Amino acid sequence: MAKFVKVGRVGDLADGQAKVVQVDGQRIALFSVGGRYYALEAGCPHEGGPLADGVIEGMRIICPWHGYDFHFKTGECGLDPDLRALTYPVKVQDDDLLIEMA
Repeated sequence: MAKFVKVGRVGDLADGQAKVVQVDGQRIALFSVGGRYYALEAGCPHEGGPLADGVIEGMRIICPWHGYDFHFKTGECGLDPDLRALTYPVKVQDDDLLIEMA
């Protein structure tokens, strides 16, 4: 059964910022983009680069190590269709940021 875990508050991240949070032993990168929040696995599925340190371009995060890009909603990679970053649903409840964990 899925559960939502509090990982911060709305004011913790300005637009275009990211941070890494620990949830159930997993490192997850939390992003604020255009007034919405997205969460992906913290390590790039290519070679483990820190996605939270990447560059945001539209609805994609570009890994700082090798330039692989991942869509915030789907996790799809624009450079390699065989790669996909794990994504996690994020919801705002009152001023809390919650990530859904399976």
